[in-house]
Amino acid sequence: MGGSDSKPQGEKEELLFNVDERERVQLIFCTISHGHKSFNKENFQHYVEPVLDHFTGSRLFEWIEGPLPGHKPHHDRRHHTHHHHSQQSTGNPIHLHHFASHLAILFKKSNVSELSSVCLFLASTSSSSVSASDLVHFVGNTLHSYEKLLSAHCTAYQSWIFSVATDQMGHKHLASSLLNPLLKTVGKLTLGPNEDAENSSTLCLSLDQVEEWLSHCHLFQNILQQVLKGALQFYSTEPHQIVFHPRLPQVRDTNWSKFRTILDFSAVLFLNAALPSDQQTQWKLVYSNALHGHSFGRFLMCITSADMPTVILIKDKTGRMFGGFAPIPWQTNPKFTGDYACFLFQLGPTFNIYKTTGYNKNFMYLNAQQQTLPNGLGMGGQFEYFGLWIDQSFDRGHSKAGERGCTTYGSPQLSEQQDFEIDSIEVWAVGRKKEGDEEDDDDDFEASAKSGKAKSLLDKVEDADKALLDLVDRGTVSDHLRDEPLVQETKAHNTVISPF
Repeated sequence: MGGSDSKPQGEKEELLFNVDERERVQLIFCTISHGHKSFNKENFQHYVEPVLDHFTGSRLFEWIEGPLPGHKPHHDRRHHTHHHHSQQSTGNPIHLHHFASHLAILFKKSNVSELSSVCLFLASTSSSSVSASDLVHFVGNTLHSYEKLLSAHCTAYQSWIFSVATDQMGHKHLASSLLNPLLKTVGKLTLGPNEDAENSSTLCLSLDQVEEWLSHCHLFQNILQQVLKGALQFYSTEPHQIVFHPRLPQVRDTNWSKFRTILDFSAVLFLNAALPSDQQTQWKLVYSNALHGHSFGRFLMCITSADMPTVILIKDKTGRMFGGFAPIPWQTNPKFTGDYACFLFQLGPTFNIYKTTGYNKNFMYLNAQQQTLPNGLGMGGQFEYFGLWIDQSFDRGHSKAGERGCTTYGSPQLSEQQDFEIDSIEVWAVGRKKEGDEEDDDDDFEASAKSGKAKSLLDKVEDADKALLDLVDRGTVSDHLRDEPLVQETKAHNTVISPF
């Protein structure tokens, strides 16, 4: 009598909020209801529409409208198609106590089991199963919603100008790749990014299967939680102060007036999440053949003088994108270097990370002007059979993998053809500079850039090194090949359309 166990379930859920959070819930409720004692579906969807698509917003209302988990299950609302959903009724009015109890489940009591149940409910018109096509659609829409949130509130997002390929197709490619492990468990090898919904609509997934997948897919777990908080504006701080996880890196010292990356939002999000946490905060462009010229000598100079962990990204003539992560600085060496934090990756049309297997230590190789050894950059495998190879000619490379994949990384053939032609190469230094002399040099570079007297990476290279670079390339790496002055902010850079 009078103990906590005698309290109604909703009141016990509400007690999970502290005083500040309760005030925040009341403010959210007041905003949705326009100061009234309840709100309906129309009020709710108007509130969440800057972030959520119409179908997901509708399903979220229906989840909040229903009983708390552990009570009677939600009614199984079945509709013919998503497009007919707007013709449904405005639903039962939602009062503060009911609303707060459901938010406590979402944001204070949420675990993988609860989140999986919400995920399935939002993705489907059923509360017990979901088709593969509907789940891909939902994951893709959630990625799109996450991009909306970041574009409005994340200064790191606003530091990028992504490839024009950033659209819902990019989100769908990543969604399909994230879900492929789940689809393999039910007997279907993969769901291609361009597969028609009709071809996969008969493949149904249960709540247990969705929960098993979500328990291993931490990237989407975090994105879904961020999107739900963002849609309901359940923030404990001002939106511009939020640190989003998974995060996008802040771009440093990249001249967007002269350069356009081949990366889109989904690719950067996926790749940055695979990096060590201390290297996810900042990226800086080190080399681009579109900006610096298609020259192995310049490429070699840029990556060795960066003196930081780097991501090397290649786009071949067929449009495939792939590359590798080097956790230590590159240096010319007739022997393999690197460590077990290295990995190879693919970024389209499928997204995959291939980590080290422990089979050997052939992680990183960079050499030039050797008579008896390969000249170029390689990662994994062995001489002449690299998991990833960029030849010193700088026009071609290869990705060779046997039946079991590259021995060092377990990766398959990354490119569409074993021997590929290079279209684009980008190299990004990742993480922050360590304190010391190099940091001071970097500050000098930034100061000179702001003054309009930009230095070049060539200024960091000793005369002896320049002589070596002259020998490496087919032409010469001459002093006139210097970076344009850095543009700290451009008109395009500052053009950010907020959904709020």
